[in-house]
Amino acid sequence: MGRLLQQEQIDLLHRKEQMKLYHATTQKKAKAYRKTGFIKSPVRGFTTQMGAMAWAMKVGRTVIIEFEACNPYKLPDHHNQYGYAWWNDGDIKEWKCVFSANGDA
Repeated sequence: MGRLLQQEQIDLLHRKEQMKLYHATTQKKAKAYRKTGFIKSPVRGFTTQMGAMAWAMKVGRTVIIEFEACNPYKLPDHHNQYGYAWWNDGDIKEWKCVFSANGDA
């Protein structure tokens, strides 16, 4: 896959309108997001909360954050049976915690 993508292929992977994504993170990072007031780009997320939770279980994350992706691109991998993985090209300044196994995230 070492070659550059053609513009048509890039267009298929880039969604021009906003979409809701679910980001799996740690409690420590979630607290850092609140302290700084943003999540630094690129921000990866899944199309469903269940997809993010499945990924979180696989990689040991305990917090799920919901956000609106303003400049999303579909990832070539990381998908699972519950959702598709995307990344957002741009910092996220508004989000909400939709799940925390730790309680206070």
